[in-house]
Amino acid sequence: MNSRIVLARRPVGWVDDTCFAIEDCPEPELPPEGVLLQAVYLSLDPYLRGRMNEGPSYAPGFALGAPIVSRVVARVIGSRHARFQVGEHVWGFLDWAERVVVPRGEGLHPIDPALGRISHAVSVLGMPGLTAWVGAIDIGRPLAGDTVYVSSAAGAVGQLAGQFARRAGARVIGSVGSAAKQAHLMSRGGFDAVFDYSQTPPDEALRTLCPEGIDVYFDNVGGPTLEAALRHARVGARFPVCGMISAYNAEGDAGIRGLQQLVSKRIQMTGFIIYDHVHQLPAYLARVAPWLRSGELWFDEDIVPGGLARAPAALVGLFKGEAIGKRLVQVAPENA
Repeated sequence: MNSRIVLARRPVGWVDDTCFAIEDCPEPELPPEGVLLQAVYLSLDPYLRGRMNEGPSYAPGFALGAPIVSRVVARVIGSRHARFQVGEHVWGFLDWAERVVVPRGEGLHPIDPALGRISHAVSVLGMPGLTAWVGAIDIGRPLAGDTVYVSSAAGAVGQLAGQFARRAGARVIGSVGSAAKQAHLMSRGGFDAVFDYSQTPPDEALRTLCPEGIDVYFDNVGGPTLEAALRHARVGARFPVCGMISAYNAEGDAGIRGLQQLVSKRIQMTGFIIYDHVHQLPAYLARVAPWLRSGELWFDEDIVPGGLARAPAALVGLFKGEAIGKRLVQVAPENA
C-alpha cells in the first residue's frame, strides 16, 4: 500500500503532531501521459504553518483530511510522457505521499544533475536561495560599507542572505537562537558578527555591534526583533520582509511597536512573496551555481532520515528552532 500525510486538524497556537494523520491509500495508477513518482525529499518550510489555517479566499489553506503539499524532490518510476524518463529526478509541488501520479507531468521540473545534489533544487538553488537573493540584493540593495542585519541567520534563507550581502561589500550581522548556531555560523564564515538573542537581547547587541545603525534589515522573524531593528535603523534604511516566524504559532496579533519610525527615518519596508519572482530563477541559477561549485558559497542542509512518517515531527521541530540550514525529510533513497 501507498501512504500519505493529511491535515487532521487545524492548529490553535503551536502546531503539534496531532495536527497530522498518516493514512494508507491505494497505489496510484498511471494514466496516458501521466508520470509516476517516488518521493525522495520533502521540503519543510515555515510558510506551511500559515497553510494549515483556513486562510482567506485569496490564499486558502490546506483542506482538512487532504494531503499536506510542499516542494518535493522525486524520482520518476513510471512514465507515459515523452518529457520524463524513468530514473530521472524532478521537483514540483506534490502531496506528502510515498508515491504520486502527476497527470500530463504538469508542474514538474527536471533537475539538472550537473548543478550538484538533487536536494539543492529545493534549497540553495531553488526557492530559498532565490528568496535570499531577491530580499538581500534586489530589495535590500546593499552598498559597499553598508551594515546589514539578518535575523534567523542560520536558516535556509538567512545564511544565504548574509553571504550575498557580504559579497556586495556590506558588513553583515546575524542573529540566531542558540549558542550552537552562533558558533556554527562563525565557523562557516560569511558573517562579520553573530549574536544569540536568547542570551543577548537584540537592542543590546545592535547597540554594541552596529553603533552607527543599520542600513538593511532582512526580516525573517518579526516581533520584538523587528521592533529593535526599527529603533537602530539609519535614515533611508531598507527592510525586505521575508517572513515573521515569531508570530506564526501565536494566537491573535500582538502588533509591531515603533512603526512611526518608518516615516521619521524614511525607511522602505517591503514585504515580498517569492512566487512573484519565479521568473528570475534561471538568471539566479546562472549566477549562483558557479559560486556553489567553486566553494565560494556554502550552504547547510538538515536532512531528517527515516521516511515519510518523520515529516510531522520534523516540521514541528523546525518551528522550535531545531534546524540549521534547510530542513528536508528523506522519504526514500535517491536511486533505486
